[in-house]
Amino acid sequence: MNFKLIDMNGVPVISLPTGFGLLEAFIGTNLQDKDEKGIWLIDSIDDVLRGKVTNSTIGDVKYHVIELSKTTVKVIDPYSDEEMYCELPLDTFRSIILNWLKQKDKYYGLL
Repeated sequence: MNFKLIDMNGVPVISLPTGFGLLEAFIGTNLQDKDEKGIWLIDSIDDVLRGKVTNSTIGDVKYHVIELSKTTVKVIDPYSDEEMYCELPLDTFRSIILNWLKQKDKYYGLL
């Protein structure tokens, strides 16, 4: 899945296709800071992919809950009335996260 990195007043912001607003919000609130490397998230994804754990729920992130299974990930907004969520393949999610972190670091001149 392709995304765009947009410069908003000196801050990199991710822009994803329509329907992935919750993923944009998750990345913007948890993986946008200059010094954020996302190791905690990549390690959780890799634990599921390697079979160390069957499922994993990451609930200690800002404003979202992330549910990882062997094949899919759900980004959930627990504060919405209908508990809105965005679901996508786990390998796609991992790829987006890794690519975002790389582009963000490049933006900040860290690569």
